[in-house]
Amino acid sequence: MAKIAVVSADEAHLHYVAGLIAQSANHVVQRVRAAPAVALADPALTLGTDLLIVDAPEVGADDIVQLRRITTEHPETLCMLLTAHPSADLLMRAMRAGVQGVLPWPPEAQEFRDELQRCTSHALSNGRAEGQVLAFTACKGGSGTTFVAANFAHVMATRHKKRVLLVDLSQQYGDAAFLMTDQTPPATLSDVCRQVDRLDAALLDACVTHVCPGFDVVPAAGDPIKAGEIKAAHLERILAVARQQYDAVVFDIGQDINPATLVVLDHSNLIYAVMRRSLAHLRAGRRLFDLCQSLSYHTDRVRLVLNGDDRHANIAQRTLEDAFGVRVAHVLPLDAGPVRDASEQGVPVAQLAPNCAIARALADMARQLYPDTQPRRDNLLRKLFGQNNQVHAPARA
Repeated sequence: MAKIAVVSADEAHLHYVAGLIAQSANHVVQRVRAAPAVALADPALTLGTDLLIVDAPEVGADDIVQLRRITTEHPETLCMLLTAHPSADLLMRAMRAGVQGVLPWPPEAQEFRDELQRCTSHALSNGRAEGQVLAFTACKGGSGTTFVAANFAHVMATRHKKRVLLVDLSQQYGDAAFLMTDQTPPATLSDVCRQVDRLDAALLDACVTHVCPGFDVVPAAGDPIKAGEIKAAHLERILAVARQQYDAVVFDIGQDINPATLVVLDHSNLIYAVMRRSLAHLRAGRRLFDLCQSLSYHTDRVRLVLNGDDRHANIAQRTLEDAFGVRVAHVLPLDAGPVRDASEQGVPVAQLAPNCAIARALADMARQLYPDTQPRRDNLLRKLFGQNNQVHAPARA
């Protein structure tokens, strides 16, 4: 999976190119609606980007200069140019600037797929160790998305020994940190965004709340005014730094879909849509899935999660799957007691009641993401004779 940034001043062109990419492979696509001259001058554009696709009806000398700068300063980022009626002179200038391919607009589907495969093969073969981005979004209020996202992140860190960062994007009512710890956070997400120009690994580490080894949280500000200060460019920078430091970056988006949260969705390897088994959640979830489809998110990236599942509900699971056109990926049981106790005490449910039904379901959910890191269970002999399975010789008389 490669990260691709598509630049165009035309929203219809962005949608068309994203659709071609989705038909070809399951890549992470960032859509940048801006004039190429403006977008190419933004240093954040190439952060973690494997392929840059620029749609420019007319390519000027300044555009070529910017493309040459990008290919020189960021040789790991390949460039593709889409333009109307590319001339032989333009092809020569683009080649000298380091552009990998130039296609006429609109690109022919098969030619575009071939060029896309050639330009992304380097990213797929490099096997870069960047962390995964996992977004949890609510089909409807009351889905329990924050509880699921926070406790899922905790399970990945404690049972699979991954370095995990939880970022609470539910800014007005964000309480992800309070579900995990009673620590006073050194900084909130809005504090991090105000310092984003100097953000690096050391500053990020100083701003996060360290819940337990391998598990950190960036809490929400809980202030709608400060929430308005969080911009898409801020999250771009935070993602670029965090993915280098963590195995997984988990975002609790809640219901709020805006330009900033769309950036997170664009970068997400997987999108977990959390809902309950009810008609109201079905209707709202259908709108969310329509939005994902309009943004050309590949169906393989969207996972449907049934939370607090009540088997006595009037709507069958099969009905939900038919309505969404996808299988339910995860079913989390209705386990009111442990969920209530963990939420009220502000501790992870797997820590409070490790063998309860919801903790086991979250462990199964994480196991599907990291099947090769499943902790080995002690066998019967280990349980009988001790952790090291040592047999001691009898003491001499």
